[in-house]
Amino acid sequence: LLELKNINKSYKVNEKQTFQALKDINVSFEKGELVSIIGESGSGKSTMMNLIGGLDSKFDGELLVAGKNIGGFSEKQLDAYRKDKIGFVFQSCNLISHLSILENVTIALTLSNVGKEERTLRAKQALAQVGLEKHIHKKPNQLSGGQRQRVAIARALINEPEIILADEPTGALDSETTEQVLNIIKEIASKGKLVINRRD
Repeated sequence: LLELKNINKSYKVNEKQTFQALKDINVSFEKGELVSIIGESGSGKSTMMNLIGGLDSKFDGELLVAGKNIGGFSEKQLDAYRKDKIGFVFQSCNLISHLSILENVTIALTLSNVGKEERTLRAKQALAQVGLEKHIHKKPNQLSGGQRQRVAIARALINEPEIILADEPTGALDSETTEQVLNIIKEIASKGKLVINRRD
C-alpha cells in the first residue's frame, strides 16, 4: 500500500547550512498494519508523517501509495490524496468548540460531494464505531480528553481513508484512557486500514 524508497529530506537553516531530517529511508507498509514510529525528539518522526500525509511534498526519493509516486503530484492531486486516502488524528484533537460532536465529524465531509443526509448517517456510524453514539449532540467541552480523542478518530474515519496517521494521539491522556484509545486504533487496523502512530 505504502512504500518509501530512498527518501531524503533536508531543511535550509540559513544561507550556508542545511539540516538533514531524513536520510535514505526505505520502508514499506501493508493494509491492516498498526505501526508506531518511535524516536527521540528531533529524529524526523513528524517530518516522515508530514511526507506520508502529503502535507510536505518537497523531498528526494519516491513515496509510493498504491504504486503512485505522490512526489510528482500537482497541488490539486495532493488535495485529493489528503481528502480521500488519508485520515489525520492529532494529539490536540483540533475540534471546533462551538460545534456539536456530530457536526465536528460531518465537517470532514463538507468538501466532498456528499449530501447532508449521507454526511449525517456516515458521521453517526463513525461515532458508533468509537463508542460515542450517545454523545452526538454534546459540545467538545462536555467530553473527557479520551472522548474528544475518539471524536477525532471518528472524524479521521469518515472519508473511509486507506491510511490513518495518528500523531501522538494518546500523548495527553492518562494510562487507562490511553489503553481505550489504542484498542480502538488496533481495531481500525484489524479492519484493513494502515494505521501509523507517532510516539515519543
